[in-house]
Amino acid sequence: MTGSRFSTQWIIGKRVDLFAFIGGALAGYMVFFMHAGLGWDMLLIYALFVTCVDTPHFFGTYLRTYLDKKEFKARKTFLLGSLLWIIAGPLVLLGCYGLFRAGVENYKMPLDVFVLAVGIWAYWHVVRQHYGFMRLYQVKNGERAKTNARKDGLLMHLGLMLPFVVFVLRHPESRRAFGLPAALPPGISWETYVFGAVAVVLSYLIISFVLREAARVRRGEPLNVPKILLFTAVLPLHMVVCFSQSVLTAPLITFSAFVTIYHDIQYHVLVYCHQQNRFRGNAEAKEYGIAALLSKNVFVFGAAALSFGLLVRGFGCSIQVFDGAKQCFMPALVSKVHLFGTVNSDTLLAVFFLGFPCHHYFVDQFIWKPSKDQRLQQDLKLATAPA
Repeated sequence: MTGSRFSTQWIIGKRVDLFAFIGGALAGYMVFFMHAGLGWDMLLIYALFVTCVDTPHFFGTYLRTYLDKKEFKARKTFLLGSLLWIIAGPLVLLGCYGLFRAGVENYKMPLDVFVLAVGIWAYWHVVRQHYGFMRLYQVKNGERAKTNARKDGLLMHLGLMLPFVVFVLRHPESRRAFGLPAALPPGISWETYVFGAVAVVLSYLIISFVLREAARVRRGEPLNVPKILLFTAVLPLHMVVCFSQSVLTAPLITFSAFVTIYHDIQYHVLVYCHQQNRFRGNAEAKEYGIAALLSKNVFVFGAAALSFGLLVRGFGCSIQVFDGAKQCFMPALVSKVHLFGTVNSDTLLAVFFLGFPCHHYFVDQFIWKPSKDQRLQQDLKLATAPA
C-alpha cells in the first residue's frame, strides 16, 4: 500500500518481508550473542550453522536450476560449464605441485591466495545479495532517480565492505594470514589511520543517506519504508560484529556464522516463494521435474534442504574435509596420505570442497537478474524489474 507520506510495497508481502528479508538480521545478533554474551563454543555453533542453515541454502540454487527441467534446458550450456568451478581447487593445488617440483620455497602461495579469494568472494556474495534486495525495494516503491539509486548502492556496498576491512585488520588469525603481527601494535599505527578513515567514510555515507531521505520528505515524496528498514537491519549488524572486541576471540572461520545466517534466511525464503509462484496452480508443473515435487510445501522444501546439508556435512567429515569432534560428531573413515611437501590428501579434499561454494557464488550472479529475465519477474511477481 502506498500513502502520501510512506511507500510500503513489499517483494513477497509484508509478513514475509519483515520476517525474513529484514527481520532475518535478528538471527545474526542471536548467533553473535551466543559467543559474546553466553560464551558458547563457536566451533560447535559454526558446525551446526553450516550443516543446518548455510549448506542447505546451496540446495536452493540447485533446486531452481539443475533440478528444474525447463530451467536446466534453457541454461544447459551455462550450467554445465559452470561445474568447472568444482575442480578449481585441485587445479590450484596442481600449480602448487609444479612450483614444488621447480624448487620454489613458497610453493603453497597459490593455495593461500585461492583460499583467501574464496573467503573474500563469500563475503562479497553476501553484500551483493543485500544490494539486490535494496534494488528491488527501490523499484517496487517507485524510486526511479538513478543518482539516488547509485548513492544508496554506494552506502550498501561500502557500508558492508569497510567494516569487513576493519575486521580483517583486527582479527589475530587474519592478521597472521597477511603476514602481520597477531596483535595490533600499541599506540598509533597505520591501522589506526585506516580505522579512522573508515569511521569518517561510514559517518559521511550514513549522514548523507539521512539527509537525502529528509529531502524527500520536504519535497513531499513518500519515504521508502522497506528500503529504510533493510538498511536499518543490515548495516548495524555488520558494524556491531566487525567493530566488536568480542569478535576477536572467536575463531576466524566462525565469522561467517555471524553475518551469513541473515543472508541464508533471505535466500531460503526467496527461493521457496519463487518456487511456490512458479508451480502453484500450474497444470504443467510435472514437466518441470523433481523441482516441483520438492517445492510442494514448506515442509518438503525444508526437509530436502536440511537433508542435503546433513549429507554434505556427513560426507565431508567422512573424508576428513571437516575434522575434530566439535565439527563432525563422527570418526573419519580415511587417513591422511602424504602428497608432496607439507601437503596431504586432506588438503586436496578440502580445496575440492571449496569448489562448491565457488560454483554457487558464480551461478547465483546470473540466475537472479529480473531486469533481464521476464520469467523470473513473473515467478517473483514483480511488477517492475530493477535495472
